[in-house]
Amino acid sequence: MIGVCGDNCSYCPRYIATQNRSANDLEKIKELWVRLGLRDPTFSSRGLACLGCKPNIKCAYSELSTCAHEKVIDNCGLCDAYPCILISKAFERSEKLRTHATRVCTPEEMDTLNKAFFSKKQNLDQIHNNMNSVRNKKKTANKRQHRVSNKSGSR
Repeated sequence: MIGVCGDNCSYCPRYIATQNRSANDLEKIKELWVRLGLRDPTFSSRGLACLGCKPNIKCAYSELSTCAHEKVIDNCGLCDAYPCILISKAFERSEKLRTHATRVCTPEEMDTLNKAFFSKKQNLDQIHNNMNSVRNKKKTANKRQHRVSNKSGSR
């Protein structure tokens, strides 16, 4: 499952811990988020629970979530305007965090972060390219159908 911003929820430790209702896992994630500088140590680990992309839920990319929900799309890769300024800023922000994470995370943590959060662009590029491929196939099929209809009608 790919989130609005391109995060892979299937690997997201926050989403997984929330789905499993694991307060203990959320506490471990809090420790990582504090090390990454994403949260203050006094922050409640319950505040890290993730219920998925919804416009009324505050997240690091709320503006993307709001935009996607206004356009009635599941993620930015399905948008005709992709890549836009908003998602480009998210990619930059994610890349800065990746650079910092390499200094403070274990290899296992980096593996999880790479799969869950640091492949946004690749995930959304693939979705966008697949969407365009399907559109092009439909256009080609419609043109062929139109030619066949025109030939049949001219007889």
